Amino acid sequence: MGLFIAVGGLAGNAWAGADPVARLEAQRAAFRVAWPEAERGRWDRVEPHLALLESYVLYPELKSAWLRATISARDPSELNAFLDALEGHPVAREVMLRWLSVLAAREDWAGFDRVYRRMGGSSGARLQCQAARAGLALGPDAQWTEQALALWRVGVSQPNECDPVFARLRSDGTLTPAHYLERMELALERRQFGLARFLARSLDDDARQRVRAWEAMQQDTAGALASLPQNPADDDEWQRARYGLLVLASRDSDGSFAQWQRLKAHYDVTDADEVGRRIALAGARRNTAQAAQSLASLPSSAIDQDVRHWQMRLAVREQDWERALRATTTPAEQSATALDFWRARALEALGEQSQATSAFRRVAAERNLYGFMAAERVGQPKALHHQPTAVDLVIQRRLESRPEFIHARELFMVGLDSRGRSAWNRATAELEGHALAQAALLAHAWGWHSRAIATAARAGLMDDLEIRYPLAWHERFATVADLSAIPSTWSIGVARNESLFMPDIASSAGAVGIMQLMPATGREVAADLRMPYQGLATLIDPDLNIRLGTRYLERMLGQFGRHYVLATAAYNAGPGRVQRWLPAGDVPADVWIETIPFDETRDYVHRVIASQAIFHWRLTGDELALDDIMVPIPARPGG
Repeated sequence: MGLFIAVGGLAGNAWAGADPVARLEAQRAAFRVAWPEAERGRWDRVEPHLALLESYVLYPELKSAWLRATISARDPSELNAFLDALEGHPVAREVMLRWLSVLAAREDWAGFDRVYRRMGGSSGARLQCQAARAGLALGPDAQWTEQALALWRVGVSQPNECDPVFARLRSDGTLTPAHYLERMELALERRQFGLARFLARSLDDDARQRVRAWEAMQQDTAGALASLPQNPADDDEWQRARYGLLVLASRDSDGSFAQWQRLKAHYDVTDADEVGRRIALAGARRNTAQAAQSLASLPSSAIDQDVRHWQMRLAVREQDWERALRATTTPAEQSATALDFWRARALEALGEQSQATSAFRRVAAERNLYGFMAAERVGQPKALHHQPTAVDLVIQRRLESRPEFIHARELFMVGLDSRGRSAWNRATAELEGHALAQAALLAHAWGWHSRAIATAARAGLMDDLEIRYPLAWHERFATVADLSAIPSTWSIGVARNESLFMPDIASSAGAVGIMQLMPATGREVAADLRMPYQGLATLIDPDLNIRLGTRYLERMLGQFGRHYVLATAAYNAGPGRVQRWLPAGDVPADVWIETIPFDETRDYVHRVIASQAIFHWRLTGDELALDDIMVPIPARPGG
């Protein structure tokens, strides 16, 4: 890891005798100015800062950004010299990846092969295909053939870069019908029916018939299932039936369960009960007419904790407390906080107050929403159980002097959070126990909350609420919450659960920033606030993201009659879904939360409200009464 320091000291500068803290701050400031210029390939605008930056630990990032931006104009000797100096540094791989894309575009396959081998290969399909093209251009051998066949033996379409490779395999007779059949089977396993159909064109009629049978199951699932069984001894027929049953379950769970009950007796397979379990759970989530009956009719081998939870939830939804009590009576190894809480609620509703109180007291030992609700029902303090972590300055100083920690810290300090997170994960990968706990404290001291929270969890510091629930950007949250007339503890609880306070994070769905706003939502709310909106630049700005996200929370709160539970659910799942989930008649808030059909949203509401209670305690020293939050859920308009 000494490479992070070895690249420094390349040139003396006027700051050599300056105060180290002031010099470091000056380097950070210079880097922030120089970084965007380097990314644009404007080294002339970087040069005025080099006296400071050539000795800075992040100089390799700066130089590599410029090289990547201008790589088409760089001489190979210049690139190789950079890579030689930074062997093993993360930026070396970034430069090589960019260089490879240029060499491939130029069809400089000899150069590509040299760089690819230096990089040690890649698992990315596009690069592997390009590497195979390089091997083809340089003269294929037996090893090349095996490499090319490995690219063929996948059940999904490969990038276009593989087309010349596969063409060569066909032209030289390497690809046999057995290879086509093997890949067709893989495509069917991945449900890539278009690829399977293409491959079957080179095979016999039996293969084409198989693909047509699979496509029929996809296109007319109910009809194809009704035609079964035809040959119960054929495993492929069961695999088609299994696929069809699960597809049908997503839109007609009761119909799918009836088909499963009819078909399972005809197939001697080991996973039939698992299919029934998945269908029954799909019906429970959709609250279909036969959902409770389907769960009850599952064989004992299919009964697991998910099934028991949904048996309980369906009973709770109807407030059938006797059935709920039966559903929550489980073996000790299947005990869970949710089941324990609802057992206590059922006992309470059935008048068994003494047993209910004892059960609530057990749940109240938990630091989560179930525990907080249980504590309020029996009038005892919430189980916050804050336990600060003891500081070990010897270990901390040892860690923060290590080059990899300095590298990670500086990436964070200059705002390159994503790069910093990767560097932090590498720096802490081999730490355990006490050292890992001290690393969490270091990140917390730096204000790097996402790494502190994640590292604390790895170290088992679950009771250090100062680290796990930091008051990140609290002044900003408090200011904008006052403008929106909502509690800052609510909005900061949303932020913690959305992003762990990472300003640059983006979800797979495209939500961005601390409060995880979709770009369209950000644009709409910015217009409402008459704020300038610059897309991603706005959303990754913590102050602006917090303002927009808090305003959107306020909007959800207004749309749902200032009901915090509904507004929280709407922030996660969207207001349209929450409107559809409203009950026919008023129900208790805990009942409604428990029966939210999306596991993600149900868990999200639990976490946000529990976080709000913890942040309230952290800021005020007082417990948050849930009365104003857990108010009954109103019936949907029109009943």
